[in-house]
Amino acid sequence: MKKLIALCAMMAMFLGLSTKATAQDFDPQAMVQRQLDRISTELSLNKDQVKKLEPIITARMQKMMEFRQAGMEREQMMAEMKKINDSQLESLKAILTPEQLEKYKTMQSQMRQGGPRN
Repeated sequence: MKKLIALCAMMAMFLGLSTKATAQDFDPQAMVQRQLDRISTELSLNKDQVKKLEPIITARMQKMMEFRQAGMEREQMMAEMKKINDSQLESLKAILTPEQLEKYKTMQSQMRQGGPRN
């Protein structure tokens, strides 16, 4: 159940971020950097953690872009992103401390509920 909640939160966060950008100014690398900056600040990540997290977020963004460019239907895209999000959460468990992971899950929950976005 906790994984499902975290997954939904991550999807909400990334979908929220994706709706901020219009087709003309959509810049995947800028989105990756904003996500890294926010997570790094909120969770007080050290340089090593940021270094390990960047390729994970970048790979996720690249997959999302591939799905968009392929014209994938929303439901199908959501199903594929769920798989990617599950994998990403497992990767985060190896990078973040237990306290950071809990704070991350709280951040995701707040994002899902329409909390503030940076």
